[in-house]
Amino acid sequence: MIKPTYSPFYQAADVLASGAGGSQPLLPYQPIPLWGASVAFVGEFDATLETLRTFCERFDAEVVADLEGDITLLVVGNNVPTLETRATVCSEAELLNLTDWVPVSFPTLMDRLIAEGFDITFRSNEGDGFQATVQWSTDSTELSSALLAFARQSEIVQHIMEEAPRRYSARQLAKVSADFALLDPQDPNQGWYQFLETSEFAWDFDAVSDQIIVSGLSLLKTMQACVGDIAVLAIHDQALENSVDAVHIIGGLDPQGQLMGLILHRVWT
Repeated sequence: MIKPTYSPFYQAADVLASGAGGSQPLLPYQPIPLWGASVAFVGEFDATLETLRTFCERFDAEVVADLEGDITLLVVGNNVPTLETRATVCSEAELLNLTDWVPVSFPTLMDRLIAEGFDITFRSNEGDGFQATVQWSTDSTELSSALLAFARQSEIVQHIMEEAPRRYSARQLAKVSADFALLDPQDPNQGWYQFLETSEFAWDFDAVSDQIIVSGLSLLKTMQACVGDIAVLAIHDQALENSVDAVHIIGGLDPQGQLMGLILHRVWT
């Protein structure tokens, strides 16, 4: 389920990066007829077939094994002989919108996507999804420390945790998983955090506009091309993987020592 993107914290940039002559350059994302499609895969892929299947099913597409059937989209991997088909043919990279294009900055790309009507959110999210881009100066040269420092002063994180419906009793505090730590050691109501594997998190969200899908994998690879190493910090209202409220800060440190990235809010009830 894709929810509309809206946040009281987000304001689109007044000026977006321009191409030659001041015109807007075309975004490198092209529509792939995935919505409601009958999809078949043939060949060898970088992602597992199960991962690709799950990605397709998020958009009401049916993955089939019979190449002789009535398929509408054929995704072709490596080491595939020439095939005759009436279906639309695309590569794994085209399906997932993986390109070599690198924007002027990652926040500029996000501003552009939002301005052009893309909704950026989690799968099955019941909340607003995208909150804001991050462009924050820090003296820290260690990425995890920079993310934690940013989270502890972020008005977005503070607001979401304050509005979260759950609070801890002393009994619940005694059962907290070792995977979580307090964002504020003096106040469990400020949230519990853990770092996530970026490679797994990449499949948890997408940007969608009409029939165009920009995968979370594509967005994170683009961010990585802009800033180098990236990491994912998740702050939960409870020390549970499936807590009601969670704020995810995804970012990296650019050569100028700024933390660059984005903030996503996820609600599951």
